[in-house]
Amino acid sequence: MNIYTGNQYILLFFVYGLAFYSMGICALIQNTKGESNFPLLKSIKYLGYFGISHGTTEWLLMIIIAQIYPEYEIALIQSAIILNALSFTFLYVFGIKLLEYSERVKNILKGLPWMIFLVWLAVYFIMPLFHNGDLWARQWFKSMTSRYFIGLPAGLITAIALYRNAKTMMDMGLTKMAFKLKGLALLFAVYAILAGLIVKKVDIFPAMFINKELFRQIFGVPVELGRTVAASGITILFISIIDVFQWETNRKIAMLNEQQAASRERRRLGHELHDVVLQDLFAVGLQLESMLDDDNFNSQRAHIQSMKNSLNNTILKIRDFLGKVSSRKMEIEDLKYKIHELVHNYGKTGNVGIELLYQIPDITLGHLSSEKLIQIYYIIQEAINNAIKHADATHIAVTINTTLKCVVATVKDNGKGFDKNKMSHTDGYGLFSMRERAKAINGMLEIDSNQKGTMIVLSIPWEEHKDGSKEY
Repeated sequence: MNIYTGNQYILLFFVYGLAFYSMGICALIQNTKGESNFPLLKSIKYLGYFGISHGTTEWLLMIIIAQIYPEYEIALIQSAIILNALSFTFLYVFGIKLLEYSERVKNILKGLPWMIFLVWLAVYFIMPLFHNGDLWARQWFKSMTSRYFIGLPAGLITAIALYRNAKTMMDMGLTKMAFKLKGLALLFAVYAILAGLIVKKVDIFPAMFINKELFRQIFGVPVELGRTVAASGITILFISIIDVFQWETNRKIAMLNEQQAASRERRRLGHELHDVVLQDLFAVGLQLESMLDDDNFNSQRAHIQSMKNSLNNTILKIRDFLGKVSSRKMEIEDLKYKIHELVHNYGKTGNVGIELLYQIPDITLGHLSSEKLIQIYYIIQEAINNAIKHADATHIAVTINTTLKCVVATVKDNGKGFDKNKMSHTDGYGLFSMRERAKAINGMLEIDSNQKGTMIVLSIPWEEHKDGSKEY
């Protein structure tokens, strides 16, 4: 006996679509134009696209069930199937961008979801030309393949990526946020199974064994209800998680205030030492100078001269101290200007085009010492220099970004490349120097070179994480 009537299914698909549509709107209205420290916020627009397109898909199915436009039923079903596959592709892209991996793996994976979608779409339109079977059977087959080959891996990859981000946030002391991300990962894993594996029963593996009918026999409810519950849970958790935007904004403001206060204190101390203490010492020095010129103090001349020398040494020490206080060490924001200047200078003197993509937020969650930042600068400089002098490159791309764990600098050129195994120590001194610099600051240097060019990737782990409020 079917306990779910048409009206109940209409309500089910309305809530199902509303849940994801709400999540999509919530994701897309976030201000992600500025750089963020969190991978979730960097890739959130793709989750928004998934939510909007998937919610729309469920509403199309609701319209079909309600028989509002029976004359367009086939067109609506075909539109829903294609839009459903597209929504899964957006989720696939979100999951891949959320994962943190090496530049080489990133280049391999970044186009994978779209490649799978385009192959599926080609089969979708070519299939009717070679198969004249039942129209409805063809539609179910197309829907099933989109769920198996796009929806299932998309949901699982997203779940894995969220879980890995949760572990990193736990290490940073963001306990509450980490638990929420783990919950979101679990819900996406459940949704991947419900929406990507459990399909209509057909004589194709694994649908002949794992299908909607089996789900209903076990749980007594349609799988659509399970998907709706999972979608609602995902949306509720997601809305609570985006509090991280406000947390990050508040933290940036607090850190900027701290930096400004420290800068004001340094200037105040410098002015006080220069305008008060040094002037008083100069006055004492002048008095001692006049005493040396006074014949009444001939018996004490040696002692006065010693006092004057000590006073001069004190003045020199204060000046040295003022120099150290007033001159900042290299901070991560200084790296941006130095790299921009480096690229600009190379661009003026050479015939090579250099593209710079600097994606480090103004305020970071981690910290790098001045020494490490200087070494990063010199390694990038050496990589650009090698590309121009030895690789005959005409285009160089420099990318600097961050993850939750490290700073990543990539220098990629279109030069003639080289064979690392055939290089002598003299020929490869620049590479040797870069490796030694990276090793000295606990970094990892990856070099990939072939006839199409060379890519050098430097990864420097944060020295520390500045723990945020435990509320998050």
